Amino acid sequence: MPVGLRRAIFTMFLLSGFCGLLYQIIWVRIAYASFGIITPVLSIVISVFMLGLLLGSATGGPLVKKLVRRFRMSAILLYALAELGIGAGAFCVPKLFSLEQHWLLALGSMDSFGYLFASGSAIAIAVLPWCILMGFTYPFMMTFVRQADATAAPSSFSFLYLANVIGAMAGTIVTACV
Repeated sequence: MPVGLRRAIFTMFLLSGFCGLLYQIIWVRIAYASFGIITPVLSIVISVFMLGLLLGSATGGPLVKKLVRRFRMSAILLYALAELGIGAGAFCVPKLFSLEQHWLLALGSMDSFGYLFASGSAIAIAVLPWCILMGFTYPFMMTFVRQADATAAPSSFSFLYLANVIGAMAGTIVTACV
């Protein structure tokens, strides 16, 4: 694989990790504003985030193989579409939280369990689709790497993971400082 392509892929995954952690932290803060500053809200956002990553990476491999074979396209296009969808989530989640907050208020008074169940469901509905797209990024990019250079594939996961972790660390640091 050409060095320029490896650098571009590394940069894409670095930025993806940065944005992923940035989204998670911002979504937690918006969820606090919408549903209350309570520990279950934090737990639900993080749990749904991780669940989405799991579901996306578990289903992304078979999905990308099927789509690449069926439409005879490069997996990098599917990766780009997943990243565009994730970017759309940055705008949709705050709007969804706002709508769900109004929906919860319209339900009237309820006990603590009822409120936590309703708000947890609302958070999951708002966040899960975008997190599944985040989970798609590894299998989509790994498929592209195999398409571009089959000999580079065995070490490519570590390469992508390193870029993503560095980006995630940077996203965490930036949100703490800004």
